[in-house]
Amino acid sequence: MRKKQAHTSFTAKLVIGSLCLCGFVVSTILYLVSSLPIVSSKEITLKETSVSGIVSTLSDSGVINHPYVFYAIMSLYHGLTGRTWYEGSLEIQPTISHARLLKMIFSGESGITINVVIPEGSDLRRIASILNKRLSIDSAQFMNSSFNDSLCISLGVKQTSMEGYCMPDTYNMYKKQAPEEILKKLAVIHRLFWNKQCSDLQIQSGFSKHEILTLASIIEAEASVASERERISGVYHNRLKRGMKLEADPTVQYAIGKRKRLFYSDLRIDNPYNTYRYAGLPPGPINCPGRESILAALQPEHHNFVFFVAKGDGSGEHIFTSNGVDHAKAVNAYRKKREL
Repeated sequence: MRKKQAHTSFTAKLVIGSLCLCGFVVSTILYLVSSLPIVSSKEITLKETSVSGIVSTLSDSGVINHPYVFYAIMSLYHGLTGRTWYEGSLEIQPTISHARLLKMIFSGESGITINVVIPEGSDLRRIASILNKRLSIDSAQFMNSSFNDSLCISLGVKQTSMEGYCMPDTYNMYKKQAPEEILKKLAVIHRLFWNKQCSDLQIQSGFSKHEILTLASIIEAEASVASERERISGVYHNRLKRGMKLEADPTVQYAIGKRKRLFYSDLRIDNPYNTYRYAGLPPGPINCPGRESILAALQPEHHNFVFFVAKGDGSGEHIFTSNGVDHAKAVNAYRKKREL
């Protein structure tokens, strides 16, 4: 008799427990699918480092009902997935559900996006500076990620850094977006362009992809006028074929670490990027070249020029020559204009 009563009691407790669990699950689902208690969009900035801090911000702003319930759900989600929350600004619409809000908090999706322009010819240091100013991203952290071997390999870059493998363009990015996510975006756009327009041309060129991007970065740095890209490319192709040193000022500036007027002492520095001292292409790209410069490196203009120097008239154009005598005359003409 006692065994029967005990069995009945256990069964009753099991049923009650199951009903309570079902009730909790159903109420949680209903809470998650319910709309937020706001009537207009709100911009919320999440800077907190804890679940309770984020929930307090949302509750104080009137974005959520029943903060204790949201706290429990967010803590459970964080514990089960191990994901961290987004730090930055979110634009929250009144039509979304609590579940959608939870997803936004952990992904940054539908956060406030900012247009970020990465100019052609930007090197990684300049990109880091731009992202710091526009998105409040730590420049040092971006640079560390750019030189992370594991990240480079995961993005299909078999080099020591992402220099040259990020596509300059205008992007929509999130404030304080993870540097790894940004690098992935820039690299994916670069790879799509390369595979569509450059891969076959690269095979025909006889150069590796890395060599083409290296040459393209020099062209990008030298060409102030877009129409001269292919001609400048032709000059460097000719010099490489003849075994001449490239003697490209931008490579020396890259070695020094800043764009400046070069002196003869600069041209003597012992650095593999110094193309006045070392023959052939430098070890890698000196910036992230744009689409047109990459195509110019693959499709040089055919001519006999092996020298060029700026006209010095403010046009950004160059005088191209095929021998040392004519080049010396062009250099003297440039120096006279600069002295005026």
